[in-house]
Amino acid sequence: MKPSHGVISLVCLFTTALLLGGCDREQEASSASNGSRASDVTQVAHSHENGETCFVCDATKRDAGRLWCTEHARYEDRCWICQPQLEDSSRPYCDEHYLYEDECHLCNPALDASENAADESSGGLHGHSADEACFICDPAKRDEGRLWCSEHARYEDRCWICQPQLEDADRAYCEEHFLYEDECHLCNPALLGDASATPSRDGAPSLFCHEHGVDEIECGICQPQLAGTLEAGESLLVRMPSARSAELAGLTLEQPNRGDASASISLLGEVRYNGNRLAKLTPLAPGVITDIRVDVGDQVEEGQILAVINSVAVAQAKSAYLSKIAEVEARTTVFEREQKLVNENIAARRDFQDAQAALKLAELEVRRTHQQLINLGFTESEVADIAAEQSSSSDLYVRAPFAGSVVERTAVLGEAADSEGSLFEIADLSTMWIELAVPEEQAFQIERGGEIVASVRALPELEIPGQITWISPRIDERTRMVRARATVQNDRGILRHGMFTEVSAMIGGTSNSLLVPGEAVHEIDGTSFVFVRQEPDLFAVRRVDVGPRTASGTIAILAGLTETESVVTGGSFTMKTEFLKSRLGAGCVDD
Repeated sequence: MKPSHGVISLVCLFTTALLLGGCDREQEASSASNGSRASDVTQVAHSHENGETCFVCDATKRDAGRLWCTEHARYEDRCWICQPQLEDSSRPYCDEHYLYEDECHLCNPALDASENAADESSGGLHGHSADEACFICDPAKRDEGRLWCSEHARYEDRCWICQPQLEDADRAYCEEHFLYEDECHLCNPALLGDASATPSRDGAPSLFCHEHGVDEIECGICQPQLAGTLEAGESLLVRMPSARSAELAGLTLEQPNRGDASASISLLGEVRYNGNRLAKLTPLAPGVITDIRVDVGDQVEEGQILAVINSVAVAQAKSAYLSKIAEVEARTTVFEREQKLVNENIAARRDFQDAQAALKLAELEVRRTHQQLINLGFTESEVADIAAEQSSSSDLYVRAPFAGSVVERTAVLGEAADSEGSLFEIADLSTMWIELAVPEEQAFQIERGGEIVASVRALPELEIPGQITWISPRIDERTRMVRARATVQNDRGILRHGMFTEVSAMIGGTSNSLLVPGEAVHEIDGTSFVFVRQEPDLFAVRRVDVGPRTASGTIAILAGLTETESVVTGGSFTMKTEFLKSRLGAGCVDD
């Protein structure tokens, strides 16, 4: 049989009464034994009428921004269990609502909110019209460069919670705005514009962060916003919880090295024969191939005969040349005879002139037929041999125009050849071209004459230097790429036509710079920093100016670091997290 709802209700009420009675007895016993309010229990029962609630029960009714002790259900600055040093024993205390009696508006509704005690942890209760704001509410109205205690909502040099050593007990203090009365222009508007009443910042350098053991103005954990004001070489300090924690974080240190640094962009390329040192050889006259003297892969020298062709046109050219030589000889004999007769007044001068003109015409024909043989590929010495030997053979030679390698051969013995078909392809492999595809947005970064370093996947450690020799003035409409070309040395013959390469195109650089590993440099809000060790558990967050990143991953430091300083490399992200942890809500806390 199930118990009735009435029985269940009675049991619940009885249990609640026991719990509440137990709490009261525990509080009384504790108070009697300790004689202090610092031993209050976690929460004392308090009552409301007509279903009302208070800030103890309802979090929405608590002062905005004021720290709340969830363990003991009261404001942190009124919790004598956690903050016994804040207790003012001369002021009566409300044990029901955990406020001083002179500020407990729940027990004394007549109290005006504007007369409530200042809140020592969040900026207190201060009022102004809806369209106004003060430096406590509006960061834009705070003194530029003056440290602000975000936890207690006041200037750091006026926060007696964090900086008790700075308090001047002889000067009246404004509990509403956390300034001395003689400098509080909010309470005394007449002080505005009075330079003598301007809050003094003379004490700012002496502010000390007791939690991290450094000057407050240098504490990177408490004041990370100051990082944006640093110049190159200036630092904030970050202290690890202990030297042991720094060791356990796996931090490794390294000193910078001197070296050259070049900025580069990565591109993809394809190896091609050097078009300026590539030749496709065709016969200069049609004929039949009678001799082939080289094959694919052979190294040839400039002028070396590669093949011999039997050509009727060559035989005709030689015959014409020889006949014109004979004609010149005959015309010379006639000219000399007529000249002698004219000198003896025997022959007419007209006959002499005719002989002279005929000789010149024959000499022109010799030169014309001589040039024909040269055009067919014969050398001067070979043409001289033709004249001396009176040879009219039909042999035509195919020669190498420069030293190189035979990379292709189509010549076949006995096959007819003419000028429309290539017999051999010769390439000088000592240099090669790399055709580059440059993204549109990077095209402006490269320039003709710029240096590049190429590498191939098979030999990634091998760096092949070169130079950009051509950049296309147009963008490919389909790929949105800009074509470019670089010439590289290939003395070792590693590069092959059609091979893909990875290319680093240099776009700037420095010489004899300090170089640190890339993982040592961190960017925070668009500014570069390194972490420099000062003590086993203390590190400087150093603002630096950086140069280009090298292909090996090091970064040039242009300013802000010396050769003798050790920077954090391994585990540096841990240091960055420690530096920025206050942005995650883990900054200064009271002891």
